[in-house]
This record gives sequence, structure tokens and C-alpha cells, in this order.
Amino acid sequence: MATVRDKIFLRMKELDVKQTELSEKVGIKTQNLSAYLRGKRTIPFDVLEKICMVLGLTLGSTDVVYQPSKPNPDVQRKD
Repeated sequence: MATVRDKIFLRMKELDVKQTELSEKVGIKTQNLSAYLRGKRTIPFDVLEKICMVLGLTLGSTDVVYQPSKPNPDVQRKD
């Protein structure tokens, strides 16, 4: 399944949009955009919305925006 980052990269390639251009249009630093797209930092939702508006993308309920890690079976929950 393609992630949101994958879709952003694909759309950037389709539109021939460089990271510097996208970061300017979104209003963030190019270094931050690069970190988001490489998965080094989580994309804040407001930034993700702007990226999608600039690139003409929509988020659907099946898009993988965040996948939590699997729970550790050795850790017991306290209810």
C-alpha cells in the first residue's frame, strides 16, 4: 500500500515540482519538507493539508498517514 509520502513524491514527479518550489508554496523551510518526506519527522496535519492543496491531492480513509508500532507483548496494560 502506498503511503502518503509515496503519493506526494509521485505527484511531485508528475508535476515536475521540486522540493524548494513546494516548500515555498506551502510556506515552510525546504529542510523541514525534506525531513517530512524522508520520514525523519512527522508531517503536521496543517502542513499536510497545504501540501495536498498545492499538489491537488486528497486524503482518503485508506491512506496510511500514521501507523503506530505494534504493542509490545511483554508490556502489561494497567486498566
